[in-house]
Amino acid sequence: MASITSAGLGSGLDVASLVTQLVAAERAAPDTRIARAQTKAQTTLSAIGGFRSALAGFQDAAKVLRDGGATKFTATSGNSALLTATASTSAVAGSYNVEVLQLAKAHKLASGAYASSSTSVGSGKLNISVGGEAFEVEIGVLDSSLSAIRDAINNASDNTGVRASLLNTTAGVRLTLTSRETGAEDEIEVSASDLSDQPILPTGTGLDALSYKAGNQQLDEIDPAQNAKIEIDSYEFESSSNVFADAIDGLSLAVSKAEPGTIFALTTGLDTEAAKSAVQNFVTRYNVLNAAISSYSRYDATTQIGGPLLGDATVRGLSQQARTIMGGTVGSGSLQTLSSIGITSSSDGSFKLDATKFSAALAANPADINTLFGSSGYGGRIFTLAEDYLESDGRIASKQSSLNAQIKDITKQQASLDRRMDFVEARYRAQFTALDSLISQLTTTSSYLTQQLANLPGAGRLNR
Repeated sequence: MASITSAGLGSGLDVASLVTQLVAAERAAPDTRIARAQTKAQTTLSAIGGFRSALAGFQDAAKVLRDGGATKFTATSGNSALLTATASTSAVAGSYNVEVLQLAKAHKLASGAYASSSTSVGSGKLNISVGGEAFEVEIGVLDSSLSAIRDAINNASDNTGVRASLLNTTAGVRLTLTSRETGAEDEIEVSASDLSDQPILPTGTGLDALSYKAGNQQLDEIDPAQNAKIEIDSYEFESSSNVFADAIDGLSLAVSKAEPGTIFALTTGLDTEAAKSAVQNFVTRYNVLNAAISSYSRYDATTQIGGPLLGDATVRGLSQQARTIMGGTVGSGSLQTLSSIGITSSSDGSFKLDATKFSAALAANPADINTLFGSSGYGGRIFTLAEDYLESDGRIASKQSSLNAQIKDITKQQASLDRRMDFVEARYRAQFTALDSLISQLTTTSSYLTQQLANLPGAGRLNR
């Protein structure tokens, strides 16, 4: 007797719906717990990222002040086409008369003209020195063309600082040698040796024609090796490059054109606007950090919901230490507090800058302001504090690593729950399918017995 195996057909039960509802009921509690844990971990991780970003911004602003940004000097050249200047934190206010006498040049030599780059110059050795540092290049019979000599010089492993190239002039191809560095000390000298096996070459075209040395200068000097020269207040200064780093304390001077006889002014002074901007950025970045901490650590009494970092020891510790530094005193100079230069706190924990008061303090005590924000002042202290939290193995990174591990574990829990629910669904479906099949069989048996009883002799009388 065939049985009905399609779930629900035998019993009339909606087996698919029953299985779905039972699985959903069994999944609900762990699914909710996992989802809640995942949301919390991801929200906390996002908040930690926002906190880290705000702290990094505050640290950057502190570094600028630590490195002298509160007393930044500016240098102004009266003729920027000839000279530009950059001031460091060690610069002082002043005015100077400057004249650019000559630019630094790299020594450059050129050979006579040859028919082509493949023209043979002869074999032997070239002894080349730059600034007294020598190296030797061996020129073989099969590698004696101008292009081969160029490559041999450039590829020499002990090349002490000369570049070789070819110029295709109207008269022919010329080999040029140029010192890699400018300055009078980097003069090139070249001499040829081991020329005994030379083939007969036109006069002035053999390997010995590439000489440039006292008493044997056969190469043409295109540019001399020379230092840059300037005069400052009628005192002459030289530099092997076109930069003068030490002529004036705290200034770096770069010359780009020589114009003897043209005298112009160079002035230095405090860059008040840059200093004010640096201090304002320090205040603004602290306020951004303070607002981020307040937002992430808030507690809403109405909804009874706390922020993702409420009670977090890392955030609370940083906040307390930052407030202590900002509200404390530093040094022993005339300026020891932020309020002494116009930075004051508000009831919400933020700070504000009185630009007028700061400008007055900067004009009166630039050195003390530099100390106030220096390595032992507010800039240095905040930078060091933030470093402990922001380092690659610091407190925030450790917390982020822990949260990422937690999220990974939650993902594994979700996958495990999905597998378990697949098993539960299969079990329920098998049980209900078996029940459905049993009911179908019982129903069929009942119908069969009823038919058999109806066919018994006297069954009709029994029914009357």
